[in-house]
Amino acid sequence: MDKTKAAPRRLLQSRRFWSSIISIITLVIAATRPELEEHLDVLAPTITTICLTLVGGYVIEDRELAKNAGPNENEGNHESNAV
Repeated sequence: MDKTKAAPRRLLQSRRFWSSIISIITLVIAATRPELEEHLDVLAPTITTICLTLVGGYVIEDRELAKNAGPNENEGNHESNAV
C-alpha cells in the first residue's frame, strides 16, 4: 500500500488525534461562551490535563502493544531500542 494514501487514513483512525481535536473544540467552546468566562481559568487547565493524560496513556498502550507484537509486525518501525 502506498504510504501517502495510508497516512491520512491512519490519522483519522488515531485515538490521539481525535482526543486532541475534541479537546481543542471544547476549549474553543468554553472560551467563546460568556457564561463560562468566569470559570475559564479552571476549565482550560482541566481540559488540557485530561487530553494530555489520554494521549499519554495511548502512547504507553501503543508502545506496550508494539513491544508484545514481536518483530514481524514492527517491520515498518525503524526505531531501535538499543542502549
